[in-house]
Amino acid sequence: MKFSIAAIAVAALATAAPTAQENTLSKRTNIFALAANATGTFIDILNKVDQIAETAVQTKINTTVKTSNKFTSWKTYEANGVNLGGWLSLEKGIQPTFFNNNGASAAVDEDSFCRVPGSFKCGTLLENRYATWITKSDIDNFASYGVNTLRIPIGYWAFMNSYNMHIIVDLHGLPGGQNGLDNQGRTGTIDWWYNSTNMAYTMTLIDRATDFIIGQPNTNQFTLCIINEPLAQSFYFFGQTPDSFAYLVKYYNAAIKRIRAKTSVISIMLSDGFSGPQTWDQWFANSTDNIVFDTHIYFFSGGAYSYDAPYSACYLAKSYQQATNTVFVGKWSLQAGTYNTADVTERTLFFETQMNAYQTLLNGQAFWNGKHFGDQVVGTDGSLQPEYWSWQQLASEGIVPKPGAKSNIKFWSVFLPKLVGYPRQSK
Repeated sequence: MKFSIAAIAVAALATAAPTAQENTLSKRTNIFALAANATGTFIDILNKVDQIAETAVQTKINTTVKTSNKFTSWKTYEANGVNLGGWLSLEKGIQPTFFNNNGASAAVDEDSFCRVPGSFKCGTLLENRYATWITKSDIDNFASYGVNTLRIPIGYWAFMNSYNMHIIVDLHGLPGGQNGLDNQGRTGTIDWWYNSTNMAYTMTLIDRATDFIIGQPNTNQFTLCIINEPLAQSFYFFGQTPDSFAYLVKYYNAAIKRIRAKTSVISIMLSDGFSGPQTWDQWFANSTDNIVFDTHIYFFSGGAYSYDAPYSACYLAKSYQQATNTVFVGKWSLQAGTYNTADVTERTLFFETQMNAYQTLLNGQAFWNGKHFGDQVVGTDGSLQPEYWSWQQLASEGIVPKPGAKSNIKFWSVFLPKLVGYPRQSK
């Protein structure tokens, strides 16, 4: 079985505080219950979904989990994916015990972790972890569920072996830091922006990544993602400003030109920067440069109620269809902002709804994350992060469907008479 691998980042995780589960949509006033410090384009999009939800119509659609299709181009590909975050780019939230057991409980990211044992010992610890965090049995398990896409985060400090798989290499952390999060390797810095020195370093990274891919067999089986979740202000501002748009457009064009000078074969993945992929049509409409936009759909950030989130996912997927270029949902999970519970039926509904919506209406998805051992309480019933963020845990509970499995899942439709428009139009 062929796999497609990409690297992506993890966003900061939130916990839910409500004490009671509401039973009907009619009781809710604002399904997103937005936090006062959450602003930006993506939050505006979530608010729009809230308004539309008032007149949403429920429909039920029988679905069957499909077997994988071979990657030829993003225009025709339907990715059914899993992320391998926390493997080659260390993130404390995914495995806090790794930090605690190595005397680095106060560390918050890979950079501060390595300062505790020193660079030499840290290198040994990380090398051992690289060899054991993901194994062949994990890959075999993914394959048995029809997974055809694996996304693996890497920083500018490391590259990975290909394992003879189709790989989408995501440059997870850029020199200077592009979002201030721990997933870029050092928390709190956003010095990549408007910095000519760090931009020059980034172009060198683009060259190295491109040369790495060109040197692999079957170059057409690779996609290079050139940035992850760029945030120029802070993580609480989900979107871009006129200045950050201009800087990203400049970077995207320069990177595309740089890569195309070496090869026309490699697909290039661009982040929508929490602004919606269709927003980028004003600069890249109907691009012929073999590009695909990476969008991340999370509902914990806006405070969505768990029972409304499946509808919201469908609406966003349908609205993102308006983009003229192909769209890939590189990150999603089962954590809503409020009223999360470990109820298997509820989580199965949310998982299958998102998986089918993103694969049917867009060009596929990759769940975040393959493994997650976070210890934060997420559910009102005391359930922890793995119940919402660990594909491995969900598969063990029977929530992840296998190829050929049939289910009756609900899609909330605002586009009457049906939400799902068959067939999906290739772009």
